[in-house]
Amino acid sequence: MKPSHILCHYAEIGLKGQNRIFFENKLKSNLKTCLKNNCPESIDSIKHLRGRLIISLTEKGRDSLSTIIESLKNVFGLAYFAPAVKSDPDLDILTKKAVALLSELDFETFRITTRKTYSNAEFSSQKANEVIGAAVVEQLNKRVNLNYPEANCHVDLIQSRAFLYTQKIPGPGGLPVSSSGKVVVMLSGGIDSPVAAYYIMKRGARCVFVHFHALPHVSPASIEKVRSMVTALNKYQFRSKLILVPFAPIQNEILVQADPRYRVVLYRRFMLRISAEIAQREGAKAIITGESLGQVASQTLENIGVVGRVTTLPILRPLIGSDKQEIIARAREIGTYDISILPHQDCCTLYVPRHPITKARLQDVEFCEENLAIPDLVEQAVNNIEVEFFGP
Repeated sequence: MKPSHILCHYAEIGLKGQNRIFFENKLKSNLKTCLKNNCPESIDSIKHLRGRLIISLTEKGRDSLSTIIESLKNVFGLAYFAPAVKSDPDLDILTKKAVALLSELDFETFRITTRKTYSNAEFSSQKANEVIGAAVVEQLNKRVNLNYPEANCHVDLIQSRAFLYTQKIPGPGGLPVSSSGKVVVMLSGGIDSPVAAYYIMKRGARCVFVHFHALPHVSPASIEKVRSMVTALNKYQFRSKLILVPFAPIQNEILVQADPRYRVVLYRRFMLRISAEIAQREGAKAIITGESLGQVASQTLENIGVVGRVTTLPILRPLIGSDKQEIIARAREIGTYDISILPHQDCCTLYVPRHPITKARLQDVEFCEENLAIPDLVEQAVNNIEVEFFGP
């Protein structure tokens, strides 16, 4: 039997109290956008019904179920979803449809799980379990196992309708993208920053990606990698903006004017200044980095503190307590790892001394910056950005 609907369940959204309708509407909008992008003309409607969203599929949608399932796995806010068959809440009809649905599966043991949610059905959940279960035993010659069934037929009775399904597909959880506002993500060509972007999108933020490149000192490989990364991450927020910032002129000035030991710290301070300016123009409320405490010289507590002093915007670091293997594992899951390990030259590693400073003091860093025309360099970089869009 082809599913005619998809039941979409959320978890965290259900705890939002008076703001719950806002998050539900964001999730509903994101579901529409996701399916419109990945499987056009696949849905008739998406309706809210008793703590869940119900997607009604067109004939095209029923024939494209595998594409729809893979797409919904990327919609933040979904706890799980279930392709379902709709039925009248009549026990005889439900029994026939449950037997037909289970007859398509390969199993020996089963259970029927009926849930009654504000339904006007005249029979109880227990009665439905007993009647439908007895029919499955008789007609399909299967055995009941309530604790460890090989197949579980769910029957959800909701108001004047019923839905049957045998598969509950986990969603990614979290909050719907755009429900928490907009952020700027400093996206390098490495492993960490795409994973940081994933985690902040999972908390409902919409990301504007900012990449600093050192052309013509390096090849365009890092830009091509970042484009591929944004393409991979775009499946979570459906439309993305990438801002490319020319960083070579600033590096040239730092190379000439500053103590070599402080180069990376000075690079990072300029990047944050520029990201803060871009955030102001974009209406973003925070800056996201892929920093993990102690991973490299620029990510000691001292250096993180000194770098962050250049802006009053919140700087969020989703990976700050993660080790490299945890980050790599997540990067593999979201499809950015193979892109990240492609060879390229990162502008942050350009002209790095053998022994960079690991415990920078603010007064020493500010002394190194005295000969740098900071406002002019930041303005020049922001005025020469390039903007690219991904998605429809």
